[in-house]
Amino acid sequence: MSFRSLALALPFTVVLASAAACGDDGSSGATTGGAGGDDANCGGGITPVVNSEFCQQGATLNCALLTPAATNQLCNVALPQPAAELTRATDTDEFSGQGAPNVSCYAPASYPPAPPASSAASLVGHVRVFSNGNDTANVTIEVYDVQPTGELGARIGNAVVTPDSCTATGEASDCEDCPDETRYECDYVYEGVPTETPLAVKTSGSSWQSLIAYNIYVPTSDLVDGGYEYDPRALATDDYGVIAQAAIGGPITTGNGAIAGEVHDCDNVRVLNAVADVNVNKKALVYFTSNEDDPLPEAGALGTSRLGLYAALDVPSGPAVVAAAGLVNGQVVALGEHKVWVYPDTVTSLTFRGLRPTQVPAAQ
Repeated sequence: MSFRSLALALPFTVVLASAAACGDDGSSGATTGGAGGDDANCGGGITPVVNSEFCQQGATLNCALLTPAATNQLCNVALPQPAAELTRATDTDEFSGQGAPNVSCYAPASYPPAPPASSAASLVGHVRVFSNGNDTANVTIEVYDVQPTGELGARIGNAVVTPDSCTATGEASDCEDCPDETRYECDYVYEGVPTETPLAVKTSGSSWQSLIAYNIYVPTSDLVDGGYEYDPRALATDDYGVIAQAAIGGPITTGNGAIAGEVHDCDNVRVLNAVADVNVNKKALVYFTSNEDDPLPEAGALGTSRLGLYAALDVPSGPAVVAAAGLVNGQVVALGEHKVWVYPDTVTSLTFRGLRPTQVPAAQ
């Protein structure tokens, strides 16, 4: 994802037009004002989506944050009406599939079974670049338990730091901006990670902005010789500012952060025309074009493209709930909900991948 080329390609006025267009249709924009009312439905007109029974009870909609386009809610996150039927990405390099989207895991009759007992595993893979940057050297990787509120709990095991150079052991790929036009993405092994447990993986470093990936889950059944393949992302410090400049025309407020990710179905396939949002204030929520090599914010987009990408920008630090839904056979159905925690000057990454066993009401 070349956000640096995104910033160079879009003039400042186009960036602002993108954010404004999204705000006009209610899929993004500053979340101030909105419907009145102090009941659980904000005075009426907000309909729970189909297959929302897994949501925990307690909090109600924040009526002050509703946009005029908000007509649905999932787990008390307001969502607009999807503009078109949900379809699968069929031709992307990753997370593509044929046939109709699979949303069955959110139906109570098809909830995933209770997870087995947790065991210890190793995360193995390569540290990938989130947008731009040279070799993923000197990246600190940390794995955390996730509390029910979304806040990070205790760190699990010992942090792993990639070496100063991994030209001999890393995975090479083309890179126009790298000194020798080749990028080496360092391999890593992180020991002592529990299976069947909600996890978050943080990457950081002197040249790397803090990025926390939520919804990391290691099924015991997927282990191979005690290992589970997972490729964390690292975000170059310079690109943290570039992303914001490209999408909202200015920096993210110091102390705030961003929430970004993809929407997949129950088979971990990217989906088009999904809608997503958060239950806290934000400057904009944007969707991206379908260019897999260089996705750009898409002015006026009403839902996800074939890449499934969304981003909520300039979000205050603290707890947040992220939810997504899609239109299937004329009904707005659940595509996931997760509680996360936004840390200052950090990107919170959340990709929906189906209902996790630990989210089933009986497992809560």
